[in-house]
Amino acid sequence: MPLQFPARRPGRRVISKAAVVVFEVDDETQSAKATTVDISEHGARLRLAQALLTPGQILEFKTDEDAKVLRCRVVWTGELKSDQQAEAGLEFLIPRDV
Repeated sequence: MPLQFPARRPGRRVISKAAVVVFEVDDETQSAKATTVDISEHGARLRLAQALLTPGQILEFKTDEDAKVLRCRVVWTGELKSDQQAEAGLEFLIPRDV
């Protein structure tokens, strides 16, 4: 059965910004560098160096240009061996100004 992604909300802008995500794995805090693919008031699509995130995971997200740290939920991750393998869709728990 193909992976179903949630419907996109309007207002996404294609924009590439350096970012960092901070998350817990086995009770250990980890961080990873990422790049935004697109971003909106409600969420962002990220590209990481490797597939590290899982749907439902809560994490903190910050771009290099913005000092504000945003709490997010991972909504989807790309399928292994696909063009989106190391991508993830995030939903901001509190909408942000774009």
